[in-house]
Parts: sequence; structure tokens; C-alpha cells
Amino acid sequence: MAVTIGIICLLLTSVMFVQFKTVHVIEKSGVSLMRESELRAEYTATKEKSDEMEKQIEEIEKTIEEYNSQSSDNQGTLELLRADVEKAKCDIGYTDVKGPGIVITISDGVEAASDSYQRVSYDDLLFAINELKYAGAEAISINDQRIVNTTYIKDIQYLYMVMNEQRITSPYTIKVIGDSKYLESVINIKGGLKDELESYKKSVTYTVENEVYINKYNDFIEINYGE
Repeated sequence: MAVTIGIICLLLTSVMFVQFKTVHVIEKSGVSLMRESELRAEYTATKEKSDEMEKQIEEIEKTIEEYNSQSSDNQGTLELLRADVEKAKCDIGYTDVKGPGIVITISDGVEAASDSYQRVSYDDLLFAINELKYAGAEAISINDQRIVNTTYIKDIQYLYMVMNEQRITSPYTIKVIGDSKYLESVINIKGGLKDELESYKKSVTYTVENEVYINKYNDFIEINYGE
């Protein structure tokens, strides 16, 4: 009997611990502070993003089927390969691209000269890039410098930043090609890009564009170790 009671107490304690931990995680993530409408909007955006990924998987499977069907036709296979090469060049930034998206402008606060917290940092730009990629951005540039897999952003003694070996300064114009609805969501959601930067009195504005032009990456991407 004593052993049974002890096991029951242990189970109850474990359940309570898990519940307390779950509540703590929810409170820490800020979900408890979000309004029901915001949660619904975030759920809808996530569901739509999931559906979009399923469509991409279907497109990949369709491409595989096309390769299989064209395997006996050299000319057909060649055309498919050329199309894939052009897409790969676009993905890695070697071609100029245009399409619907948004243009964001991030600027230092009006008192940035005396308050360093109002100055846009490279962390802010990295945060913006990651949020936009999460929202499905297909191409991004900052002050007309194309973001590629080798792009870095370096803060030089809090005076200016270097990106793709080019000097960039505030205001930072971020051009993004992608689904405007998803891109806007990461800007305007509670705790998102606009909310985070404006809490330090930095300026964040954007416009939705039917056609955004992003220049190609003008340097050479060298792979020394990958095969």
C-alpha cells in the first residue's frame, strides 16, 4: 500500500511539474499576452505557409516525374536541365530578378548620435533578414546589395557597416520579393520586426509593391571545401 501511494504521489508531482513548466514556457514566449485575434492570425499564416510548402513538394515531385518521362529524349532532358540551371542561378543570386514584394526602410532614431540604442545595428539587419526568410522571401537586397549564402554584415566601430565588401549606412532600404501577405505578417506581428525596432525608437516603414527589382550578386561565390 505504501509503495502504491508513493508511486501515485510521484506521478501527481510529475504531472504538476509538467503543467508548471508548460505555463512558464507559454508566458516566456509571450503567448499569454497576445490577443485572441493575433493568435488566430498567426495560426492562419502558419497554416497557409504549410499549404504553400506542400505545393512546393508537389512541384518537386512533378519535376522528378518529368525527368523520368524525358529520360529517353535527349533534347527534352537538355531543356529541363537548362531550366534548372537558370533557376539555380536565380536562387544563388547570379541573375537580376523582379516580382511582387515589399520595400522596407529602416532608419536610425532621431537621437542616435547621443543614444547608441537608437542606432540600427548589424543585429537588427540580421534579425530582419531571418524574419523575411522565414516568411518565404525569394530574394533580398539591402541598399542594393544582394543577399546570398556567403553574405556577411560587419559593424565597423559603430560608424558604419560593411556588407559584401561594400560600405552601407542608414537609412537601410531592404527590397524583398515574395508573398506580400507573409512578408507583412513578420513585420507587423506582436514582437515582430516593427515592434522590436520601434521599441528602441528606430524607424521602420514599408510599402507593398507589385514589382520589386533586385540586382544580381556581382562577385564570385567560391566553394573550396564542399563537394
